[in-house]
Amino acid sequence: MTEERRRAFSNARAVLKIVSSFGVVGALALVALGAVPSHASASRTAYYTATQASAGAKAYAADCASCHGVHLEGVSAPALVGGGGMAASESVADLYGFITEQMPAGNPGSLSSATYTSILAFLLEKNGHPAGAVPLTPARIKTISESL
Repeated sequence: MTEERRRAFSNARAVLKIVSSFGVVGALALVALGAVPSHASASRTAYYTATQASAGAKAYAADCASCHGVHLEGVSAPALVGGGGMAASESVADLYGFITEQMPAGNPGSLSSATYTSILAFLLEKNGHPAGAVPLTPARIKTISESL
């Protein structure tokens, strides 16, 4: 996803939250006043590197896409983007624990720690977290209480 699309998606998500809280008229007023954040990922923490997310995209395609969908939209398993399912409600640490113990569905726990970590980096990227300079590690994951 390009940075421009990521910003547009983040802004759309922010507008939907405002509409649900203040109604259409209130949301329009807040947008006009500049209260909608210009870049939601600016407030999101960078937990992974771009290299990890790239490796995670390849691993996801090989090990996850058949159930969760090429675009993480959910096929025979829950979507992993868009605020639904465990991916949105549980902490990143809890999600990592779940995927390392339960995924892939046909062969749970069969991937390497590095592969699970890179898949999580890819999921973070696709859910609006920016890449950073510090790599994601299993030890660091345990400290993340934020959800995707």
